[in-house]
Amino acid sequence: MKYIFYLLIFFVSFTCFAQRENEFSKTIKDAQRLVYKQPDSALVIVKRVLAKPNLPDTIYGSMYNIYGIYYGMRGNNDSLIYYQKKSISYLDNYPEFKARSLANLGVGYRNKGEYNTAISTFNAALEINRKIKNDTGIAVDYGELASVYNTMGDYEKSINLLISAIDIVKKDKKQDKLPALQQKLANTYLAQRNFKFAIDLYMDCLPNFKKMGQLKNYYLTLVNLAEARIHLEDLSGAKSALAEAIKGLEDFGDKSIIGISYGKLGNIEEGLGNHAKALASYKKGLELMLQVKSNRAVRVASEYIGLLNKDKNAVAALALAARIDRSGLFENSPNEDKMFYKKAVGDAYSNNNNESAAIKAYQETIVMKDSIAANDRQTAIGEAQAKFETELQREKNAALQANNKSLQKTIEAEKTRRWLYGMGILAIGILILLALRGYFLKSRLQAEQLRTIEAEKNMIQQQHLHEQELTNAQREIIDEKQRELTSTALRMANFQDGVMQIIDKCNTGEISKMSDLKKELQTLAKQEDYWKQFETRFNNLHPEFGNSLQHRFTKLTKNDIEFCSLLKLNLSNKEIASLLQISHESAITKKYRIKKKMEINDDDEFERMLTEM
Repeated sequence: MKYIFYLLIFFVSFTCFAQRENEFSKTIKDAQRLVYKQPDSALVIVKRVLAKPNLPDTIYGSMYNIYGIYYGMRGNNDSLIYYQKKSISYLDNYPEFKARSLANLGVGYRNKGEYNTAISTFNAALEINRKIKNDTGIAVDYGELASVYNTMGDYEKSINLLISAIDIVKKDKKQDKLPALQQKLANTYLAQRNFKFAIDLYMDCLPNFKKMGQLKNYYLTLVNLAEARIHLEDLSGAKSALAEAIKGLEDFGDKSIIGISYGKLGNIEEGLGNHAKALASYKKGLELMLQVKSNRAVRVASEYIGLLNKDKNAVAALALAARIDRSGLFENSPNEDKMFYKKAVGDAYSNNNNESAAIKAYQETIVMKDSIAANDRQTAIGEAQAKFETELQREKNAALQANNKSLQKTIEAEKTRRWLYGMGILAIGILILLALRGYFLKSRLQAEQLRTIEAEKNMIQQQHLHEQELTNAQREIIDEKQRELTSTALRMANFQDGVMQIIDKCNTGEISKMSDLKKELQTLAKQEDYWKQFETRFNNLHPEFGNSLQHRFTKLTKNDIEFCSLLKLNLSNKEIASLLQISHESAITKKYRIKKKMEINDDDEFERMLTEM
């Protein structure tokens, strides 16, 4: 009976403990689910659990981890780091949980711009996950490391890490980590200015984030989607995405991301011609970001200063620059943000007639631009720099050898003079030697300065030539597409001529049987729809032409716009008449009616307007 009693007590205790563990496990899952879409509700659960005494270390570690994530959702990176460190202190004996908290700790460091610390933290988490063979954890760590390298401008490392992470996740049946990795990959392509591919990836991520309840990631993706659309001049689409993002982000209270969103909205409003709204958006966004000391405030500030420079308001622009400099955010900002900021500050100094400060800012801009130049230029620049340094060192060695020979001759001469003239002549010789040495050093310094100036001049010329080559290449592509479009238009005219020939054959009696007519029509039907090809290719070459023309001249019909498209290709009235199967006089009359709708009388003005549209 005694043993039975002890067994009964043990069984009851074990059952209660198991029930408590199951209860906590469910509570942790609820909090983890809510923190990404209803962070305040998750915080209530965390506080309620932590108020209970004598909890297991895993519960303390998990709860403080969620506590840190909560502050990460709010954009408070200092609190995120504090609670993740507290979480880690309970998890030394639980490697999987510790690796997870280390990864979240790295996110906090990355958001603060402390990239080296972030990399070492993610690598620590990666080492643990490799030891315990946690493939999902490895994929997550790869993704977070990729985000750091993306921000630092090392896109090759970022893409390689993300591809490895995606390969790992695709082996998992759930694949619940895949949308986040696709989002990070899209961010890297966005940074590389591959906007169309980035948009495709963002559009794939959005429904998955919404379905999984990861609303913060959903709104962040909308912000980046808006950025890509801005670059593709889809301002209405970008504005719509930002409006939804800002409204949703208000629930999370992340002032840094909301500030970035308002900065992008300012960019859009300026593009739409709403200058006052643009200034207000930039001001609001920058104030939010400075409140939380976001390192991305430097980019928003550079665009805000650019608008103030446009208004010739140098005083306000320089006051804003001084505020950014005092904040200490510049040093931990991405290199590209620093470059744009220095360029804007240089323009502000120039508007304020402070040319020396402007030149200094422009020089710093050139240095930063060179540091983030394309990889294909980096190799060439490195080789040129190495060659320059080799030549410079060779010149220094030759100068030193010549100097040594000169010194040896001088010493020998001094010995002879010392023997002949004594100590007095020796003193004069030393003075002459010192004077010669000073002159030589001064001459060499001037020569070094001239070589440095010449090297900088050559580098700037090379940069100018590279940019000119890119411009010429783009112009050649546009001309080629224009020729292709014109060719398509003329082939379309030939197609329509074929239709008219069949009609003429019917009228002259060459085709009298229905079977012959059917055969002719079938042959003609197999040809391509050139007008549809023309319309598609014209829209690819001039995507905004039709919409801009319709918006500016509301009286124009669809046929009028199609007629204007042919005029934009510099087709003659005769060629257009042949293409549209109308008379030459009808083409002239059509052109006259269109000019009348546009209220334009002068032919030169009409052609210039179509060319510039």
